[in-house]
Amino acid sequence: MENNRIEEPKRKFSFLKKIIILFLFLFLLIFFYTRFWIHTFLTIEEYPIIEETLPSNFNGLKILQFSDIHFGRTTNESEMEKLVEEINLTNPDIIIFSGDLLDSSINLSDKNIDFLKDTLSKTKAKQKKYAVMGDSDYLNIEVYKTIMTSAGFKILENQNELIFHDSNTPIQIAGIPSIQKENINLENTFKTTVNNVAYRILIAHEPTIIDELGNTKVNLILSGHSLGGLISIPGMGGILKKEYTSEYQKGIYKKNDTTLYVSSGIGTEKYSFRFLNNPSINLYRFYNYN
Repeated sequence: MENNRIEEPKRKFSFLKKIIILFLFLFLLIFFYTRFWIHTFLTIEEYPIIEETLPSNFNGLKILQFSDIHFGRTTNESEMEKLVEEINLTNPDIIIFSGDLLDSSINLSDKNIDFLKDTLSKTKAKQKKYAVMGDSDYLNIEVYKTIMTSAGFKILENQNELIFHDSNTPIQIAGIPSIQKENINLENTFKTTVNNVAYRILIAHEPTIIDELGNTKVNLILSGHSLGGLISIPGMGGILKKEYTSEYQKGIYKKNDTTLYVSSGIGTEKYSFRFLNNPSINLYRFYNYN
């Protein structure tokens, strides 16, 4: 009888120890997944864009968007090389970068700068490559501009270009810098002497620009900045919401006649974790079924 009374607490302690070890293992597993592994699981989010006003020559147009690299925090050289490889596999007509190449916690060395120039220059678009500045890129505007222009990207700063794509009726692509850093005049940004523009695309870093359109007609906005809320909870979405993102965290949103697509981006900022929110690039395929 005495032996039984002695062994019972031991069995309880052994069970408790197993529970503690299990929770510790799960904690470590989640930590390594959110901090290290998930950053290697790059995904491609594909979206069909069906637009009646689109000229028929633009059927099948492919635009690839990537965003928010924050190089050096959780995005390293091997991940950049993988990113470029995945971009080129989509064989896009146009490539768009919607800001935040740089990160506030990282001082790029000359070697880093040369690497980014060389690697991003390997991205291949049939027609054009465009970029805008994110709020983090203002940490060193000259370095950002040097890297992106050396890589063949045209930085749109309250500017627009017309894309004809074997058609006499163009679409218009405009880009604005970070609305946190500069005043924006969208009417001037889209100003053009051409009267037959069929479709307007705006590249913006912050998604809340959709709330500031006023009377400016924009068909499509491509943005980033949100990082998808970094930590995604089923039924709740991203929970680490940044300023200038509001409810626009990831995916598709509509307001009046404008459609907004928000990329969850590549890297991380402030918190070096992602959970149920893989780094991603967005591929848009345009169709007109008229």
